[in-house]
Amino acid sequence: MSAILQESGKKVLLMGNEAIARGAVEAGIQLIAAYPGTPASEVCEALIDAADDSDYYIEWSTNEKVAFEVAAGASIVGARAMTAMKNAGLNVAMDTYMTLPYGGVKGGMVIVVADDPNAHYSSTEQDTRFLAVYAELPCFEPMDQQEAKDMTRDAFEISEQLELPVFVRSVSRISHASGDVTLGPVQKKRNTVAFNKHYKLPYRWNVYGAPGAVSKHEWLKGVFPKARRIANKSRYNSLELVNGSKVGVISSGVAASYSREAVSRLGIEDRVSFLKLGIVYPLPDELLGRLLIGLDALIVVEEGDPVVEQLVRSYAKENACGVRIFGKSYNQIFKPFGEINTDIVSKAIAGVMDITIPDDPRESVRKKVSEIVAPRSSTLCAGCSHLGSYWALKKALKAHQGVHIINGDIGCYEQGGYGLFASKTDVNDKNSKKYPVLSPYEILDTIYVMGSGIGLAQGQAQVGYKGGKVVAVAGDSTFIHATLPALVNAVYQKADITFLIFDNRWTAMTGHQVNPNTGLDTLGRKARVFDIAGVVKSMGVESVSTADAYNLEEAENEISNALAFEGPSVVILKGECMLQVLRRAKKKKTETWVDEETCTGCRQCIQLGCPAVTFNKEKKKAGIDEINCTDCGLCEQVCPYSAIKVGGKHK
Repeated sequence: MSAILQESGKKVLLMGNEAIARGAVEAGIQLIAAYPGTPASEVCEALIDAADDSDYYIEWSTNEKVAFEVAAGASIVGARAMTAMKNAGLNVAMDTYMTLPYGGVKGGMVIVVADDPNAHYSSTEQDTRFLAVYAELPCFEPMDQQEAKDMTRDAFEISEQLELPVFVRSVSRISHASGDVTLGPVQKKRNTVAFNKHYKLPYRWNVYGAPGAVSKHEWLKGVFPKARRIANKSRYNSLELVNGSKVGVISSGVAASYSREAVSRLGIEDRVSFLKLGIVYPLPDELLGRLLIGLDALIVVEEGDPVVEQLVRSYAKENACGVRIFGKSYNQIFKPFGEINTDIVSKAIAGVMDITIPDDPRESVRKKVSEIVAPRSSTLCAGCSHLGSYWALKKALKAHQGVHIINGDIGCYEQGGYGLFASKTDVNDKNSKKYPVLSPYEILDTIYVMGSGIGLAQGQAQVGYKGGKVVAVAGDSTFIHATLPALVNAVYQKADITFLIFDNRWTAMTGHQVNPNTGLDTLGRKARVFDIAGVVKSMGVESVSTADAYNLEEAENEISNALAFEGPSVVILKGECMLQVLRRAKKKKTETWVDEETCTGCRQCIQLGCPAVTFNKEKKKAGIDEINCTDCGLCEQVCPYSAIKVGGKHK
């Protein structure tokens, strides 16, 4: 049985995302829609694992905007619904996200967003709590896995009380860490599904309908006092006052755990008043007002941007202007970027209170470790089809002069821009500058967000860049998620670009979730396969071809033809994710080997970038790591001297 379906009262070890999923189960969830994005993916994954023994509907949607709208639609007819995404995913859903509160919801709707301080898995450290405040939605922030479960459960109830979506903000250290969670009872009763277009408001679900958006915004503003009363009374907001204390600490989410430990480590529990926030918006003004009485200094500790700090400063300006506030903006004691931890919080509090803390012996250990650890970039998996696609692209571009621009996108293949650049770089040259691409990890020139590559390519081409070829790459899931309007635009505007679609059949980077191109639905049942080539042709692209990413000659030829075409051209490079292939067919003994008598040590095989290809500097011979090798055959095709062989006698 799934961990999130264990019986009530049992204490289990759950990852934060699993705890959130359990909270939804306890609340009687009826629908969840999500799009995979680290560090949020496991919320939906956990609910998928439990789906066979449950009665909710669940899906991996094609993108976060669709997922948000699916959940919103279910909520409008009275069902309890949830959507989950990473921080960047909320940007995709923003249009509907900002509009839905103008009229609210009927059934409880919970929006789970996992932020990523220190950008472990993301392109930014975006703090989505700002967006909760921006949309005027209540925002929960759990400090541990138990609260992650409990807050998610209670968020559905509060959503129905306020008739608004409720925001639950997690962070990587909550979502991907595990902790003890005591399970609560599962609500058996399900909300009735029904629809009334005038439910409590004229044209309730029509922002433009009478009496109009301004009137509905007025309704939204009217909900705020009730939300603040909930925040002031919530058990997730707790105030600990110390008589005579001149220093207070206010902290939220995982930062509250760091702050409590820091106060204990410094031995100042009897000198510091403490306000722990679980609901960060609306700010519990009554609790804050009581905290500020008699204080000289207030220390605001939070993970991410100074969201709570700004709200506190606004309140204190009118109600306690004599209190000096320390945080991440004015009176800065924390860096406004990266993560915090107990050590950082301890030093910050000690600095404000003029406390001397002894040197941490772990610092010398960390320094020694950092000196012996060699820097390295991540790599694509051994036998990854993207290695073949990048190799073929590099070879095809050699027939064209100039400085080519390769615009990347988000997926496993984004590692094509992760490399520690091997050549000397010139950061001051304003003119076009060509750099040799010695590995696939140096090939991408731009990477931003899902779907951005093809749009950037069009801007480069349409503004008149003639210094080289303009190329964009995207995976099959990203193609469906975010590039369709841009491709239509390329055809409509006659943009002279080449668009490569790396089709490995899975949403692989976030954990091999299915997508419309996989041939399976969310629960693993057979589904119709999305016809990428057919869709591209239907958009009016005249140059459309398909190639096997593991057949380098074929792939190079098709890319060459596309590069020579004037106007938008598309090449679909097909090669299923090798990890999925290996999972279906258990790997036998590696059959790839190097004939050392034939190997010249030219190192061209190393430039393929496959982690299974090795090189012995002393012998000046290539080698094969038999543990990693998948016998994909790419290195055999790359070797100019036929020294690498698949099958036959090992030397």
